[in-house]
Amino acid sequence: MPWKRLEPDGSKDPCPVLRGLGAGNRPRQPDKYDGKLLMKPSKANVKAHLDKIREVIKANKTAKQANLIRLLNPILRGWANYHSHVVAKETFARVDADVWSMLWRWAVRRHPNKGARWVKEKYLKTRGARNWVFAATEKQEDGTQRELTLLQESDTPIQRHIKIRANANPHDPEWEHYFESRWATKMQNSSKGRAKFYRVWRRQDGMCSTCQEPITKGTPWDVRHIVKRAEGGSDAAGNLQMHHLNCRRNH
Repeated sequence: MPWKRLEPDGSKDPCPVLRGLGAGNRPRQPDKYDGKLLMKPSKANVKAHLDKIREVIKANKTAKQANLIRLLNPILRGWANYHSHVVAKETFARVDADVWSMLWRWAVRRHPNKGARWVKEKYLKTRGARNWVFAATEKQEDGTQRELTLLQESDTPIQRHIKIRANANPHDPEWEHYFESRWATKMQNSSKGRAKFYRVWRRQDGMCSTCQEPITKGTPWDVRHIVKRAEGGSDAAGNLQMHHLNCRRNH
């Protein structure tokens, strides 16, 4: 994949951009940030994201508010999670503002004979310290009510990528614990990873495999492979064990 320079005059740019990787992140000039290289979502990537959201809203002009929220939340969550490892807080806030404007126009057009206050009371709620929250309450089959709230990308925590230690070797058994801890942290930040750990926890009846005491939310825990990955073990749930963190350290 060729490197594309940012400078239109062909001069050498100290911060070249590698296009086509799909990340949509554009390095910002280091000299503007005290020598630090900051990665941010590119303008083209943000535009494509907003265009997709706009298409969904336009295609669902007559849809129920709850159904529209169901369609938009996976798009918002997926894009925000994908960019949660870069400098994206300001971008997330701008996207939230643009999406809110789209949804306000969507709501107003549905009721051309109603005033702005009526539209606000119908579609926008107060939740905690937040006002103007795009939310809907729907009745379930069992008679209970469920609230659906539009996800805000600015609520997505920024998680910095931690570099691997220079002398770490994934094929060396002495580094097995280090790489297991990195892998476990990564898994806990994904829904699939948390689901896998939950299956391991259920298989162990919620007990530590070392001390046979309960593993709860208030007890720090860790995961290790039964057959080490350096010895050919897999990341499957059947090859994992959960331990109290102190049990692992003393084991």
